[in-house]
Amino acid sequence: MAATLTASLPGTVYLSRSTTTADGMGGVTDAWANVGTVSARVSPDGRGEDRIAGGEVTNDTPWVITLPAGTSVLDTDRIVYLGQTFEVLRASTPRSYEACVRVECVEVS
Repeated sequence: MAATLTASLPGTVYLSRSTTTADGMGGVTDAWANVGTVSARVSPDGRGEDRIAGGEVTNDTPWVITLPAGTSVLDTDRIVYLGQTFEVLRASTPRSYEACVRVECVEVS
C-alpha cells in the first residue's frame, strides 16, 4: 500500500531544518538547511485556523502535505514546494502500518 501511495505523489518538496552555528564572535547564527528531498502531494486543507504569530492572532489557511511512509519530519521543520515555504504545525505519528506521513502546515512569507 505504501509503494502505491508513494507512486501517486506528483510533486517534490525540500525538507528544511533549523541549524545553529557559531558566528566566531561568541554568538550563534540560525539558518535553515535542506535535510532531504522527497515526493509529495501539497493541498490546501480548506478550513481557516486562528493561531498566534508575532504576538498577533492570525487566520491562516492550513495545508496538508502528504509524504512517503517513513519520512522523518519534526514539528519545527519547514517544507519548501515550488517557491512556497510552509511551517510544520503537526506531523502524523509513525505507526507500524503507516502508508504515508501527513503533515499539517501553514504558509510563511
